[in-house]
Amino acid sequence: MRHVKIARYSYQGAIAFGIVDDDELVVLSSDPMFAGFDTTGDRIALADVKLLAPVIPRSKIVAMVSDEVFVLRPNTAVVGPGDAIVLPTASKRVAVDGQLAIIIGKIAKNVSPADAAGRVFGYTVATVVTAADLGSATHAGAFDTFLPLGPIIETEFDEAATPLLGLINGEEFQSLDLGDDDRTTEDDVAALVAFASSVFTLLPGDVILAGLLDTPAAIVDGDSVTMSIAGIGTLVNPVVRLA
Repeated sequence: MRHVKIARYSYQGAIAFGIVDDDELVVLSSDPMFAGFDTTGDRIALADVKLLAPVIPRSKIVAMVSDEVFVLRPNTAVVGPGDAIVLPTASKRVAVDGQLAIIIGKIAKNVSPADAAGRVFGYTVATVVTAADLGSATHAGAFDTFLPLGPIIETEFDEAATPLLGLINGEEFQSLDLGDDDRTTEDDVAALVAFASSVFTLLPGDVILAGLLDTPAAIVDGDSVTMSIAGIGTLVNPVVRLA
């Protein structure tokens, strides 16, 4: 696969895909995960579009809870850059954690770790939101807006010496070197994909959240959450509690 940064965006009422080229988008004919990288010949200023969640999983989101233990999150939890994280009335203690998200690009079933890399389409930043005071791990992460993804997909990602940084209202609460984290190295990403494919068939667009919860921090109404991974980008989301 060619090395590109891919954006999914809204422009003049239409949703489309583009290749990020400095401060412009090279417009793609269709979703590159299914249709390749044919372009229309048009370019759009990046500042003129609204970036959306770079992928909406058609099938599932696999969130690792511990080694080889996972929960599934619904695709309705996904939102994009700038979208609000909505605090549910059912919870009084909501926390966030930044993770690397792996996006599957090809059908994978019982693949070996050696073959797993060929099934990965790319990577993006995930802000993983959890209602920490709810007993069920599935329930706690299933609320709408509880998985911001973005800002773009990076098709090739070198985790070596790559920092993941989390901020709440500009104050750091999480700092992790992915190159030193044994959950997000190249070999471990391959192992995660292989393990997930041994349980169920992975479909294009499925997302695997690579990290376990590292240093989750509480969020409240009015906060702003920023997650960034060098080489991929920065994801910012406001926090609101609806009456």
